[in-house]
Amino acid sequence: MYQLRPLLLFSLGVLVTAVRGDNSADSNNAIPDVNFDLEGEHAGELPSPWEGPSHCISGDHCLYFNPEGNNHNGQVLITTSNYAYFTATFPKITSETQISSDSFHLAPIPGKGNGFVAGRLIKKGEVIMQRQPSFLVHADAHIDMKPEVQEKIYQIALSKLSKDAQEKFLSQFGDGVRAKIDKNSFRIVIDPSGDKESGHLGVFVDVSGFNHDCRPNVHYRITNTTHTTVAVRDIHPGDELTISYIYGIARRSTRQKELQDWGFECTCSQCTLNSLETAASDARVKEIKRLEEEIEDKMSRRGEDIKPEMGGKLVDIYLEEKLFAYLAPTYVRAALIYSMFGNEAKAKEYAEEAVDALTREYGTHAKDIQSMRELAADVKGHWSWGIKVVSEEKEQKTWKLGQGKGKKNETGEAGAKKERKIREKIGKKAGKTVKEAKAKKDEL
Repeated sequence: MYQLRPLLLFSLGVLVTAVRGDNSADSNNAIPDVNFDLEGEHAGELPSPWEGPSHCISGDHCLYFNPEGNNHNGQVLITTSNYAYFTATFPKITSETQISSDSFHLAPIPGKGNGFVAGRLIKKGEVIMQRQPSFLVHADAHIDMKPEVQEKIYQIALSKLSKDAQEKFLSQFGDGVRAKIDKNSFRIVIDPSGDKESGHLGVFVDVSGFNHDCRPNVHYRITNTTHTTVAVRDIHPGDELTISYIYGIARRSTRQKELQDWGFECTCSQCTLNSLETAASDARVKEIKRLEEEIEDKMSRRGEDIKPEMGGKLVDIYLEEKLFAYLAPTYVRAALIYSMFGNEAKAKEYAEEAVDALTREYGTHAKDIQSMRELAADVKGHWSWGIKVVSEEKEQKTWKLGQGKGKKNETGEAGAKKERKIREKIGKKAGKTVKEAKAKKDEL
C-alpha cells in the first residue's frame, strides 16, 4: 500500500497537514445507492474522452470523468458544466515536457517515511513531473453539500479512478474522502478570467512523494490545473527531491511554528543548524525583508535615492540563504536597477538569470519575461538603460545653471520636475517586482 509522509498542502486558502496515511478505508466496498439527478444544466458536450455530466446535485454540480487522464489512472471532477468545460479544454500534458519516470524513484527516507530520490543528475531547470489533479471538486460544493450526500458522491467519484490511484488517495491522512480532500488539496482557480467563484480543491496523489525542506531543491507551480515541479538547482544521484510546504523566507522559529501548528516538526538541514548558524540565517532573512521594503519604498517614490548596488546585494543574500525557489523577482529587480545606472555587464548578467528563474518559477508566459529577454539581448536599447545616469547629470546641470543665474528655485525645480517624471516610469516598471513577490507569498 502506498504510504505517504507528512505533507502540507493548500486547502480552502489555508495550510493544512497530512501525516503517514491510514488504510482503514476499503476501496472495494460497495457504493451506496444514491438518488441523484442523472442530468443537469450544462454548456455543451465535453471533448472526448471526457464523460458526463452525471450524478448531478440540484442540477448544478455534477460528476465528470476522464478515463485517460493522468496516464490512464483517471481524473474526476465534481463541478459546474462551465468549469468542467474549462478543465477539459486546458492544454494536455505531453511526455516531452517532463523527465523520464526512471530519473527518480520512491524510497524510504529516514524519519520521513517514503520520498522521491534522484536516480541520475537532474539539472537546474529540468521539469521533473507534471500532473493533472486526480480528484477536483468545486470549493462551494465541498463546503455546502450535506455530509451524507457528499460522502456518497465522493465514493462514486473515487471508484472511477484506477486501483493504483485509489490506493494512493486512500493512503492519505484523514478519515473519509472529505477529510482527505481537506488535508491534502491544493487550491486552484479554474476560470482564466480570475473569477474568485471558480475556486476548486485539487488532489494530486503522485505529488505526495515530495517531502518538505525549508530550502528545497524543487519548486512547484500550478498553471490552469497542471501541477508542475521544476529543479531549482542541480540534484545529484541519491539526493532526495524536496519542495517547501510553507513560504520559506521566514525565521527558523516562525517556520517551525507554522509546521508544528499542523503536527509537523521540521528536521531539514536549515532547521537543524547550530545556534550561531541559525542566528546568522535569521539575520539574513531580516535583512532581506528590510532591503526589499527599502527598495519598494524608494520605487514608490519614483526611484528617489535608489543605489545601484541594492539589487545585487539582495541577490547575494538570497543565494547565501539558499533561497533558490524565490529568485525570479529578485533577479528582475537587480537587472533593472543596474541598467538604470548604466552597468551593462551586470544588467545583462541578471537579466539572463531572471529569464531562467521566471521560467522555472512561473512558466514561459511569466510577466516580465519578455522585458528581461529584451534587456539581456540589447541592454543599451532597453527602456531602462542609463535613466539614472542621464537624469542625475541633467539635474546637476540644470541646478548649477539655476544657481548661476540667480534662479535656484525656479530652474532647479524645473529640472527636478523632469526627474520626477522619469522616476515615475521607473516606479511603474521596476517597483511591481516587489509587489509580485509579495503576491506570491500571499498565495502561499
